[in-house]
Amino acid sequence: MAKPTIPGWLRTTGFALLAILLLIFAFDDVDLNKVWASAKEAKWGYIMLSIALGYTAVLSRGKRWTYVLRHLGYSTSTWRAVHATGVGYLVNMAIPRAGEVARATALNRADNIPVNVLIGTILIERTIDLLMMAGLLGLAFIGASGEIQTLLDITQQNTDGSPKSGGFPWMSLFGGIVGLVLIFAVFFQKQVRATAFYTKLVTFLEGMMEGVRAVGQLPNKWAFWGHTFFIWACYYVMVYVCFYALPFTANFTLAQGLFVMMAASLGVLVPVPGGVGAYHYLVAMALVVLGLPYEQGLAFATIVHAAQALMLISSGVIGLIALSARKGRTSFHGKG
Repeated sequence: MAKPTIPGWLRTTGFALLAILLLIFAFDDVDLNKVWASAKEAKWGYIMLSIALGYTAVLSRGKRWTYVLRHLGYSTSTWRAVHATGVGYLVNMAIPRAGEVARATALNRADNIPVNVLIGTILIERTIDLLMMAGLLGLAFIGASGEIQTLLDITQQNTDGSPKSGGFPWMSLFGGIVGLVLIFAVFFQKQVRATAFYTKLVTFLEGMMEGVRAVGQLPNKWAFWGHTFFIWACYYVMVYVCFYALPFTANFTLAQGLFVMMAASLGVLVPVPGGVGAYHYLVAMALVVLGLPYEQGLAFATIVHAAQALMLISSGVIGLIALSARKGRTSFHGKG
């Protein structure tokens, strides 16, 4: 008997409602006049530079994809890979985590490369990107451990940053979870191994290792790694240059930029369309940690998020048009 699945429309609606609730939470009890007054001070030249850097990362990601495909014996142009990548980002803006399937389907329709092969190459990329994100988070923890602890504390407070005694015991909770995991691993090995979660975890970790090994077998692995580091450098710089767009963030350091990027990355990981709400709140609170009023932090987060969303939507629409024209199609239908 087939397992019941959640209808696509219901899942999409649920994600959208969660995004709306998070956005309401981020803007709750906020003086919108102060947010707007801060946003009006933006220098849009830096915002446009951030958008350009974001699209440069999309170009580099598309080029990197062709290396993996070529190693597997399939050929596509850099631009078609870029356009398919843009389609994936566009779908992710509406349906979180559905962009990978849409991206593979888009290139399949353009070049007839099997979808299962394309999904496999995307999983390899995701493995490497996950390792890169973990590395950057590690650097952020090393360079800004105090700020991170403060962020964890104040995210349990009011948006004005007013302190509450003690804060939420994040580190104690984390330590407790780790302790429980170790106890189960030592004393209940057979029971743990029999669970579906354990099977999925092992499969996931094996997939990650296979992805790392696959990159090591690429004939142009140094070009692959070069693009990987370039992509993540673009992600960092496209946030950092936005500091110069507003007078109250213009003096932030490179280390503080990494701290804000970490908060932004955590916001995007929340399964809501485009990280809406979660991105705004976490970035704004990260800037509160750095000494800004919440309204100014929210103005910065809103401008940067809107700029990057515009870039992703535009690249996706361009990708749809370009790939549809190649196949003589008028539209693209991706499955969520």
